[in-house]
Amino acid sequence: MALLMEDEGDEAKHKHFNYDKIVEQQNLSQKKKKLLKKKGEELQQEDQFQVDVKDPRFQAMFTSHLFNLDPSHPSYKKTNATQSILTEKQRRRDEEQRRLEDGLRDQGEGADRKQVAGKKREKDPMDPSLSMLVKSIKSKTEQFQARKKQKLV
Repeated sequence: MALLMEDEGDEAKHKHFNYDKIVEQQNLSQKKKKLLKKKGEELQQEDQFQVDVKDPRFQAMFTSHLFNLDPSHPSYKKTNATQSILTEKQRRRDEEQRRLEDGLRDQGEGADRKQVAGKKREKDPMDPSLSMLVKSIKSKTEQFQARKKQKLV
């Protein structure tokens, strides 16, 4: 209701945009922009909208397949905001790929270390608490098997 009662001088405060004009302006070639300037026609104001790709509330947009942007879809409009989303998603995907490759490389080196450590463990006795746990499980299993045999007889 307050919006209806406002003066018309407040239009700058509540500036609206026309999405189609923004897309049209961004798709103009450099020649067309120069021609429009020579003719004296004003270019529409550029789109000032910026997507905050660092905002944690939009994290799912970069990680979930449900929010993928499809540039081949007929209703897809190429804007600065959609381009920034696509580039950020690609950057994060590349970063994740590098992290996985580094992890695999580290695991390969770690496997050699584990083999050497495994040979040492064969010589060393087991941890006392671990050996007690193994004995406890074995005895309970034997008790269970003995009860099972008694029920069958």
